Amino acid sequence: MASPQFLGTYHATLDAEGRIQLPAALRDEINFRQPDFRLMATLDGDGSVCLRERADWERWTAGLLGAREPLRQQDRRTLLTVAAHSSPVKCDKQGRVRVSDALLRVLGLDRSQANAREVVLAGAFQEIRLWSAAGWEEFSASARDSLGSDLDELLSPDGLGSQRSPQVE
Repeated sequence: MASPQFLGTYHATLDAEGRIQLPAALRDEINFRQPDFRLMATLDGDGSVCLRERADWERWTAGLLGAREPLRQQDRRTLLTVAAHSSPVKCDKQGRVRVSDALLRVLGLDRSQANAREVVLAGAFQEIRLWSAAGWEEFSASARDSLGSDLDELLSPDGLGSQRSPQVE
């Protein structure tokens, strides 16, 4: 099966039980009705909550855990923060996901308050990112401001952009 391609930006509302209805364009990319389907949610450094299919999450965490030996205090703190802010996500047959209240609160979302229920879902190729409306606006504006230079760096031959070593001739 091909990897999912989550694309686009969507607005949703937390229901009274804290569920988020995945838009059809995102639901169509995953087979959430298969018996072993599972998602994981993780707080990311950009301020979003990232949803990954369980297998992708396991590959991602394996990369984190194999990053350095021996671990420095900063590494242990980072890994603890990631682990403490990660949880399985329940997905029902209607394509609604239930992210933990603790992770939603980190985003400024709260199912018990009508003015804190608007969720922005952003496709990020193999991931879905969740934001509060205000968090998305702030991130999106900043990312758009630097998109040109960020793309130049990303597309440079070695992917390091300005961090490349000068060529010796």
